[in-house]
Amino acid sequence: MVGPWGETSSEGQAEAKALPAETTGQTRRGRDQRRRGIDGLVSTLRELGVRRVFGIPGGAISPLNDALLDVPEIDVVVTRHEAEAAFAACGHAMQTGEVGVVFVTSGPGATNAITGIASAHCDGVPLLVLVGEVPRAVQGKGALQDGSTHSLNILGMVRHVSKAAWEATDAHSLGHLVRRAVTLATSGRRGPVVLTLPLDVQTARTFTTKVAGDETPVRQVPEAAIVDLKTRIERAVRPVILAGNGMRSAAAASALLRLAEHTQIPVITSPKGKGVFPESHPLALGIFGIGGHPSARRYLESGVDLLIALGTSFSDLGTEGWSQELYPSRTLVHIDADGAMLSRNYPADLGIAARAEAVIEPLLACLPAKPVNPGTARYGVEHVSDAGLAGDSKDGRISPPRALWELQRVLPKDTLYAIDSGEHFLFAAHYLELDAPDAFMAMTGLGSMGQSIGVALGAQLAKPSRTTAVIIGDGGMTMIGTQILDAVACGAPLVVVCMNDGALRMCELGHENVYGRTPSYVVPAMDMVAFARSLGAEGVLIERAGDLLAAKERIRGRKGPIVLDVRIDPGAKMAKKDRIASLRGRMEN
Repeated sequence: MVGPWGETSSEGQAEAKALPAETTGQTRRGRDQRRRGIDGLVSTLRELGVRRVFGIPGGAISPLNDALLDVPEIDVVVTRHEAEAAFAACGHAMQTGEVGVVFVTSGPGATNAITGIASAHCDGVPLLVLVGEVPRAVQGKGALQDGSTHSLNILGMVRHVSKAAWEATDAHSLGHLVRRAVTLATSGRRGPVVLTLPLDVQTARTFTTKVAGDETPVRQVPEAAIVDLKTRIERAVRPVILAGNGMRSAAAASALLRLAEHTQIPVITSPKGKGVFPESHPLALGIFGIGGHPSARRYLESGVDLLIALGTSFSDLGTEGWSQELYPSRTLVHIDADGAMLSRNYPADLGIAARAEAVIEPLLACLPAKPVNPGTARYGVEHVSDAGLAGDSKDGRISPPRALWELQRVLPKDTLYAIDSGEHFLFAAHYLELDAPDAFMAMTGLGSMGQSIGVALGAQLAKPSRTTAVIIGDGGMTMIGTQILDAVACGAPLVVVCMNDGALRMCELGHENVYGRTPSYVVPAMDMVAFARSLGAEGVLIERAGDLLAAKERIRGRKGPIVLDVRIDPGAKMAKKDRIASLRGRMEN
């Protein structure tokens, strides 16, 4: 057996000798019927349609890496850090709608991945995280990188940030455990499931078991709930739909579009739900929440009697600290796959625990269509200012709105955008104009800086025909910029847009807003162009309005990743409601 450091351990040899002769197998060539448990696990992954896994190798997970050599249908992407592996798997899952698979070794491999796992948990992204573990016979005895319940207790750590966390104890059940884990990760409110794999369980010999059938649960929406919703819509005078990130799938976004057009109800999205409803559509009102649009706020301030919330958790950032403006005068309907979200923040008059498309389809079948009224049907998204007319700042630097306006005229219309955490998020949410439901990727549930490059890598590998762009601050780049190496290694032509203002600007603005003064959170000056070239990527300096447009051919002609060092105006900021004051009010109440 391979030990924690890659050697053959005496425990593994003893266990192999103790097994019945018919289960130990004769040779590697004959293991299709008498194979290692880990070979069965990998075969199950292939049967479930897994095409790509992300991670970093290590002694305790080496049997998995060895088993993957025999399954060329599964692409193995080795990243620079375990958290990035989780983020890349998240990006891949977002774009495919399938479970993202991560492999890490024991001890620090698992602890490094926790931020990515926690982000997937907060954002409802389905992951299967396979964690190597030392053999059970040496757990708790001081073995190197022992993460078992007798030492670091990795399972105890991740149970708080996952849907489930299990240790595999029997090689024969590995395939069943993986099927169960994938079903759990992808059903209801999606999220990560963690499976730890002791070395002796991975390498124990087992028979092949063929499994038929589908474990995915089916939930039917009660007819009474559909009739109730139909009645509430027909009685409404000034309704609105609020759509969140739960409407990101193609099926959900299509159902949302048909519902809006069928009922002629305008649509607002949460910041994280940006793009689930086409922003060029006449019924679009834009975003409410952080980075929101005046058109959405004005419609809500004018009063609504029915608010239909679809696939949204009513989070802090999506409601500006749980604003009173989202309370309708008569009825709030909340539909979400996770029943725990219903009435958690805003009391719902009608709550339905189901995927929105499962409600919308039967609703449209019994709800008469409302004709389009040319005089009142057009709403449209309005912005704080015209980004195309925004010039340079007093010191000559390009403004963030202008940079984003130029970027969208350089990149294809169907570009996928991965947005990092920071002040630039507000500008991206506000000024990017997106119509595709898969175009906006933002893991705001945890708000981890540095997740965007991993997310973009996973997305680019999932959809290689689409352009994928990262929008990140200089603070995030100094944290995780070396992960561009993975894009270089994979030949992924990412466009990395570094909004460089020389500071942790969101932290400075937030501190000043609360205390009336702020420390200086300066990001040490870094030549992002030289940095990009040192990693094998291209680099382009963008300083003034027009520079991005001038670099169009160079950007579009890239062969690998390219970093745009956009020296934005450090004084630029988005007008926003005092969210901290709202939070303080809730604490006082």
